[in-house]
Amino acid sequence: MIIILYGKDTFRSKEKLKEIVEEYKRRHESGLNLKFFSPEDHPEELEDCEKQVSMFDEKRLVVIKEAFSSDGMKNVVLKQKRRMVDSEDIFIIHQEGEVKKGDELLKSFSEEAGGVMIQEFTPLSSKELLSWIEREFRNKEVEVSREAVKEISSLGNENTWRIKNEIEKLSLYKKKVGKEDVDLMVDTEAETNIFKTIDAVAEKNKEKALLCAYNHLKKGDNPLYLFSMLGYQFRNLMIVKDLSEKGFSYNDMKEKSGLHPFVFKKSCEQAGKFSLAELEEIYHNLFEMDLKTKTGQIDPVLALHLFIFDC
Repeated sequence: MIIILYGKDTFRSKEKLKEIVEEYKRRHESGLNLKFFSPEDHPEELEDCEKQVSMFDEKRLVVIKEAFSSDGMKNVVLKQKRRMVDSEDIFIIHQEGEVKKGDELLKSFSEEAGGVMIQEFTPLSSKELLSWIEREFRNKEVEVSREAVKEISSLGNENTWRIKNEIEKLSLYKKKVGKEDVDLMVDTEAETNIFKTIDAVAEKNKEKALLCAYNHLKKGDNPLYLFSMLGYQFRNLMIVKDLSEKGFSYNDMKEKSGLHPFVFKKSCEQAGKFSLAELEEIYHNLFEMDLKTKTGQIDPVLALHLFIFDC
């Protein structure tokens, strides 16, 4: 069986992956048949693993990361597809981010009648986001007011990483959270500071951009959190830039973007400082650095500095 997890909401897709892995570990405590593969591994290692006989007569769980963005891994998966679909073992293909609808690998698995489950994690609607926030608080046995939930949701439906962090922080602070607690504990200046960093990048002022990054770190912001915030905002800039180049009016852009009014206004101001090609290149570099930090290839703080130097 094959499970494919991908989508723009990277937080929820990773949470789903974690949920499946944890359930497998609970049932199979030895962990000897739990395997992880990423593009940094040699693709043939995945092929060899797939041919091996499972130990202890139990199903294996094989997690394959970023196969859609690695030609080597993609080719091996396509080659082994039939064997994997028919196998009693479970194969999870997890892609951090979106996958093009015409992607060869996605299309190939979409055509399977059975043995394949595909789940795309798109940004939650406003109503879904409110329900998700309430559920996250309930899971932590924290009572939260409707006004507080609405205030937190204003951070944006594409910012689930940050919302989760804020929920964690608020849950440690109180077991009954109201709007006044959100106003006190949620750093509404975080976006403003990120905007300052992006302004420095747009001005090609590396010294200023590095100083902004230093101020984030000095304040205690996690480098991985900074990457998620930068990625979130550069995606916004690409959305706004693309809509602008297609000739949409300001109001139409505002509606189609689905962004929070403040974020949309600031994104419009900043998007004019970049070409669409520049934004795509910066976002690609950001994605690469973010991936390297999450796979342990590079120290997060060093990655942040290298990203700024390469901009």
